[in-house]
Parts: sequence; C-alpha cells; structure tokens
Amino acid sequence: MQVMYVPRPLASIIKLTGRDRVQFLQGMVTNDVTSQYPSTGLRAFHLDNKGTIVYPMTVHTTSDALYIDVEGAPAGEIISLLDHYVVMERCALHDVLGSAESFWIMGDIHDVFAGVDKASDGHILTFTIDDVQIHALPVLRRDGPCFVTWSAAGDLTPLFAGAGLIRGTVEDAEHQRLTAAIPAGCTDFTRILAMESGITGSAISFTKGCYIGQEITARIDARGRTHRELVLLEIPGDVTSHEVRTEEAVVGQIRSSYSGPNGESFAICHLRNEARSQPLYVGTLTVTSVRNVV
Repeated sequence: MQVMYVPRPLASIIKLTGRDRVQFLQGMVTNDVTSQYPSTGLRAFHLDNKGTIVYPMTVHTTSDALYIDVEGAPAGEIISLLDHYVVMERCALHDVLGSAESFWIMGDIHDVFAGVDKASDGHILTFTIDDVQIHALPVLRRDGPCFVTWSAAGDLTPLFAGAGLIRGTVEDAEHQRLTAAIPAGCTDFTRILAMESGITGSAISFTKGCYIGQEITARIDARGRTHRELVLLEIPGDVTSHEVRTEEAVVGQIRSSYSGPNGESFAICHLRNEARSQPLYVGTLTVTSVRNVV
C-alpha cells in the first residue's frame, strides 16, 4: 500500500529548552515527564484548576529539549499560557513551525526515505535529502506507523512526490484515526474533565507530584467513577446531528466524526456512562456499536 502524506490543518509544535525544562513541564501536565516514554511519545493534558482539559498534547524528548505537539491550537496561544507560569525556572518556549506547514506521514517513514542520510536524537528523526532537512516525530494516530514531519526549508510537497508518497486529505487521516478509536486534538478533548478522556491509563500519572488540576483529578479517581467518558460510536449512515439520544433524553455530544465510503460513520462521543447499555440514536439512526477509545 502506498504511503500518504497529509497536511495538518491547525497544529503546533513547541520546543521547550533550558536546564529546568523537565521540572517545569512536570508541574504543568498530567503525565510523568520523567518517566520512560512510549515510542509514539508521552500523551498528557494541561488542565485548568477545575481538572478540565485546556490542551491535549504529546510530549517527545531529545538530548537537549522537550517537544510538545498539540493539534487544534495556535502556538502563540499555547506559549503565552505556559510562559505565564515560568517564574524562577530556567527554560524557554519556542514556536518550532512558525509559518511552516507540518504533515502527517501515514506509514513507515523509514521505508519512504530508505537510503538517505538519517540522524536521530531521542524521538526526533532528521532526514537530509538534497540538503533539505526533514524532521519527524512518531505519533499515535492510526493502527500502524504515523509521523509528524516538518522542515524549515518551506514547501515539502515536491520532495514528498519525488519520494513516491501520495497526497491524502484530512478526511483520509480522520478515517484511519477514528476506525482505530483514537481521540486526538482539541476538538475531542477540550472542555471535558481529564478523568472523562477515556485514556487515563496512558495520559495521567497518579503517582507523580503536583500539577495544575491535580486535586480535582485525584478526588475523582478516589471516588472511582465519572459520569461521562469519551467513547467511539459506529453508526450505519452519515452523521447529521451532534446529539446522541436515548428514547428519553440527550446523553452525549459528538466531538468528531468520519463518514466512510460504504455509508458507515465513526464518531468520538462524550457519552454518559449509564447510557452505554441502552439503545442510542444519532438523528434517525441507531448506533450499532459503542467501543472504548485508545
């Protein structure tokens, strides 16, 4: 199968440098940035003091920096918020992309750029092709290899085409993400409690030190349950409403969705837990499956 490249519509990559970078970020996010990172980066949330998600992110580490990848928010906004908390720490936040575009590569980048000069530093890979440096970070966004790529050299599309990649659409990327039941970005996560994210096991550490929103998060964990959670719905038709209902009431809101070529749809939904065992409806359609997200 050919490998696709897909332009990311709104995304930011923040580079955090300085000797106190780990200490600073440790107090800003839900996960333990001192721990061993998964190969696709460390999923985490920045919360407000009520335990509500402000920014979902994936954190990557290199020898001299932390890279923070956020889908769905501009870099200036993220940097302004986080910089507000830098007091005595010796660290700095940098907008990696600036005006440059970033892309998903939906497949194994090592196969795509086999035989070219390659360097690695922690999670970040750098490929050099005709004096152009392409940087790549592995991410969890499909059932298979996926990478975020960018370059300071400008437009990468001619180079991708020359390497045999085909240009895909955001809809193609969403299809692969949602069929794999992976929530991502501000569209899915913001304005819900971290404990309702459906990925608490991979995005929240319950043994690390303090961070913003930890008290509420720990209190909900001690209670042992939430009222709502992100889930994946399978629907036999196009999504025409953002409301999910039982016979009696609205019980959920669709955050993102994709309608496939065979008429089926997949949707990330913020759903009341007690409704999972009941018949659910989106518009006039009956939901055929409710699955946990990953």
